[in-house]
Amino acid sequence: MSPQARIYASGSFCFGESVAVNNLLAAQYPAVILWSLHVNSSGDLIMNNTQIVSNGVYAEAQTMNLPSRLATLYQNGISVIISVGAGGTSDFTNIANLISKYGTGSGNPLYTNMAALKAAMVNAGGNIDAIDFDNEDNLETGVMVDFATMLQGIGYASVTFCPYSSQNIWQDALTQLVKKFGPDFVSALHLQCYSGGSYNDPQDWGQIIAASGSNALLIPGLATNQAGPGGWWNNGQPGDSVKSYPAVAQYGGGDWSSLLRQGNYPSADAAMQSCVGGETFFFYCNGYLDLGPGKQFNTGDAVFFGGLPQWGSAPQCEGYALANGCSNIYNPGGACPSDLQTQYTQWANGKYPVNGGFIWMYDSIVDCVLSGPCGESGDSVATVATAYRNAIVNGLTLARAASSGSLVS
Repeated sequence: MSPQARIYASGSFCFGESVAVNNLLAAQYPAVILWSLHVNSSGDLIMNNTQIVSNGVYAEAQTMNLPSRLATLYQNGISVIISVGAGGTSDFTNIANLISKYGTGSGNPLYTNMAALKAAMVNAGGNIDAIDFDNEDNLETGVMVDFATMLQGIGYASVTFCPYSSQNIWQDALTQLVKKFGPDFVSALHLQCYSGGSYNDPQDWGQIIAASGSNALLIPGLATNQAGPGGWWNNGQPGDSVKSYPAVAQYGGGDWSSLLRQGNYPSADAAMQSCVGGETFFFYCNGYLDLGPGKQFNTGDAVFFGGLPQWGSAPQCEGYALANGCSNIYNPGGACPSDLQTQYTQWANGKYPVNGGFIWMYDSIVDCVLSGPCGESGDSVATVATAYRNAIVNGLTLARAASSGSLVS
């Protein structure tokens, strides 16, 4: 089996329009993991900060068009996984409370909403291949087994685990689910080997998979470089990665294919605070601007893009970009593609096979593409995302080829 390269994506996909879809199609990851779906105390489903399902009805509180956009990935052979949970949340605590009150069947509002989520994706021409458990708030075997049981009853074909600690609990949950639904229901273990999980050795978790009798893929993950605190806006001021450019706007005759949206705001700061994900740069108009057919902008208009700027002179405007630096803050080694390839090479030939790797995350690639922390300044988001995918595949493949003696000098 070829190494499985996967990537987590969050707000930069949710609000990244067709730009994000096209970037991920170009980067050719076999699986995209959309993070993070939250569960409130009533069983409503919230994608990051945007409610998407309540009372059994899929309805985005802020338009993201997730079903149709995820369907495009699915129809192009990309597995779609949705991750539930995150650090600093109460998602699995709420899940446990709902199951304690209503059980795991159709009388549970969480069951109804998870069924509606799946139906929305199927009706759009896609599907959800698995639900990922990023359980960081209620590490108890019972809630994970019960939630998986609910999902299996709805018709979800698979779940995946995303641990970074507490091996015994994850092993117990895995073992119970193997006994209950067979060796394939937990289809992958996305092991966090960055930040709080930077001490993890995939071999330890490979032993857990083997001991449980599971066929789950072992897929350790590493992070990319990260933008400065807050992204666009942090503690009442622009984030550390924001760089300003006076008297410019996107060149009217340039590449506008990464256009995301436009709106009218009382100030550039207000425009900056409106950024929700996927924006790499924007320009703000302090007066009327005419850039040619279909490109007329009024005072207060801000125009947001998710690609590379081509600034042109515009005295009545100002430009802003996430271009003021990124750095490695999560990985024990570096966070450039070459660093990740080195790490995957080291992981490749243990007793227990490493089946692939995942990248944390697409959003960070978007946020850092203009800073070029790995010397990639001028490269597109798709190009950088592809470089990280290649780091996983090459690190694992080349090391195994060398070990087997199949490389020819």
